[in-house]
Amino acid sequence: MVNIHNIMEEQVITRINALYDQVKAKGTPWLTCDCENCRLDTINYVLNRLPPRYVVSGRGVTHNTAVVLNDSQLGADIDKLGLEGMRMVSTAKRPYHKSAKLNTNKSPLMRVPVYNFPTFIGNVYDGSTFEPLIGASIKLKLDGELAEMMDSSWSNPSKTFAATHGSFTFWVAPVKAEKEKENKEFTFIVEAEMEDYVPVTYSFNVPLVSEISDRRELNSIYSLKIQDIFMFRTDVINEQE
Repeated sequence: MVNIHNIMEEQVITRINALYDQVKAKGTPWLTCDCENCRLDTINYVLNRLPPRYVVSGRGVTHNTAVVLNDSQLGADIDKLGLEGMRMVSTAKRPYHKSAKLNTNKSPLMRVPVYNFPTFIGNVYDGSTFEPLIGASIKLKLDGELAEMMDSSWSNPSKTFAATHGSFTFWVAPVKAEKEKENKEFTFIVEAEMEDYVPVTYSFNVPLVSEISDRRELNSIYSLKIQDIFMFRTDVINEQE
């Protein structure tokens, strides 16, 4: 059996733990907790926003780890995303964060029929230059409300970062169904906003079949690439309109 490994995990874990220690040592007021679950939430937050680097051999681990360690820009990106994640985790209202971190409200522990959503992946670009937009805010709505995420490491609204080249991701928590193998189509609304750019809104449909299992483990194969977003500056005329 081939053992495939994402070497980014060790690098992110090491840097985020060091970042927590540094911020805690400085007595930073906004850091309300640095327990294991908070650190894991932040690590997940970063890993969900960085492209993985997979290897299948010891030689691959050695070579690619050396490349990662010498990539100063990647280190800066990890630290930037880490601070963003730490702030998000520290300010979230999570009274039971030292126990289960999964969203047990929308993803029940008992074996009941549910609709499991794929991870949604999209990109935001400048409509004139086709360059990735950094700092855009993306909202995902279901039934008129912000769609609830699988756990606190997935934020909604989501933001785009330089490290992810304008991409964004969502992992929606399962929704209960009345019975197994029931068909239902869900309509999602995407709202994109950025300063000095015209807001963009569009919808997409996801047909699903209910099943007696909720997907707790992230599976990159079970994902859906949604429509790319092209945003135009407020002082630029959109020729597509």
